[in-house]
Amino acid sequence: MNYHSNTNITVNVDSRSSHRSPNYRGVINPNSMEFKALRQDFPRQYNGLYYNGWRTGYYHYNQHWNDNYFWYPHYCSTPFFGVDFVISPWYSYSFLPGYLTCDHIIVSNYRGYWGWNVGFVYINDSHSSYYQRNQDLDYALDDLQDGFEKRDFRALERVIPDDGRVAIFRDGRYDYSISADDFDDLIHDLSSNADTDRYRILETRTSRDSARISAVHEYTDQWGNRQRVYHSIYLQEEHGRMVIREFGTSDYRVW
Repeated sequence: MNYHSNTNITVNVDSRSSHRSPNYRGVINPNSMEFKALRQDFPRQYNGLYYNGWRTGYYHYNQHWNDNYFWYPHYCSTPFFGVDFVISPWYSYSFLPGYLTCDHIIVSNYRGYWGWNVGFVYINDSHSSYYQRNQDLDYALDDLQDGFEKRDFRALERVIPDDGRVAIFRDGRYDYSISADDFDDLIHDLSSNADTDRYRILETRTSRDSARISAVHEYTDQWGNRQRVYHSIYLQEEHGRMVIREFGTSDYRVW
């Protein structure tokens, strides 16, 4: 496997609480003996290289992978000294960079939509009655599964908004927002690079013209280990189709 990082940079990891901050900065000395030892003695069973609990670099499936191959151009593999960054939605995926630079990030007083306990449980079942079914939602659920399991880019495109913003969540909490175009690039990086085994919709709840989804992405990592990351998604009906307006990731099920 190939370890990717920025060489002459420093990052701060003194405070674990800064994981939640969208404007986090400070320093690790990459020339220290401790840091060099971590790079050389990397345990293969770990999902990425961690320093004091913080990810540095990434390990791609393809040892010849180049950062320029990513769709999204604003990743930060190892945070730069003096440069603001945020936690990437793909922080839990060791084959993708764990951070994004802040130049394309929007941090706002985001209020969000209705909560998980508000909607009604929805069954995506072809045997359900006509009055219980939402065809646009059924299509969106199928597109999400096909987008990851079959790497069907066209399917994913159908659930990406044409414009506006997508709110990014981590562990059930709002972090920041990005443009629909940037989210399109990010989601393509995940679906096209992950060795997906299955994308399961765990639960769906609806309210009027919107829905909340709890899903789990099951994949095989670079070392042949089965892994899972939970996704929480808010879909809003716009122009005759359901599109993503909130997207969250977590190592555990949030809803």
